[in-house]
Amino acid sequence: MDNLLLKLMAESFDRKQAGIVRPMGTDPFITISREFGCQANLLADMLKKELDMSGKQWRIMNKEIIFDAAKELNMDPEIISNISGAIDRTQIDEVMSALSSKYYKSDRKIRQTVASVVTNAAQSGHAIIVGRGGAAITHGLTPAIHIHLIAPIEWRLNSLMQRHSLKREEAFKQLTEIDHKRYKIFRDYVKWAEPIEQLFDLTFNCSTVSHHEMVGMIMNLVSERKLV
Repeated sequence: MDNLLLKLMAESFDRKQAGIVRPMGTDPFITISREFGCQANLLADMLKKELDMSGKQWRIMNKEIIFDAAKELNMDPEIISNISGAIDRTQIDEVMSALSSKYYKSDRKIRQTVASVVTNAAQSGHAIIVGRGGAAITHGLTPAIHIHLIAPIEWRLNSLMQRHSLKREEAFKQLTEIDHKRYKIFRDYVKWAEPIEQLFDLTFNCSTVSHHEMVGMIMNLVSERKLV
């Protein structure tokens, strides 16, 4: 799994060199997007267990995998994180100034690289893509199910405070900053004027729907669409 980014990039390069385009509509994938404070990785883990029972092994692709692989490309995972979700140009300039000329990569190039990896993972199929603007990047690719996790701010604040032992002020600061970063990531990849909410097939309120219930409803849709 540590070599996933390199493997996906190599596969994409090989196909382009050979003039091969992978046909759409063959292998399914799922994206999970969330507001900060909602547990997408937990849902991905539970969903994978159910999907694997069909006999085909699914893989989870989240930022940790991308960051681990980034180390093999001699790029600091934290730099990729800051650039791909930077709030403003000043932050990007500060990050870039810390890079040596040998490993310099523009923020646009890094965003394009992340998008390319996510797209290739979707086209490879049987992937659960967590975050990274997956629903926007893969818009139009099929077959797919796009999931969005939301919850009221107060519920998310309490969740963050309990799970990470944060004070309310710190939890609120993180929530507002990261929500804004994620919104900007989506806007960067969305090329049309429709609301971002229209990207998703299923939206769950984490304050009222348990992860167990979510898995059940997602699997019902998977079955209806004959994705397994």
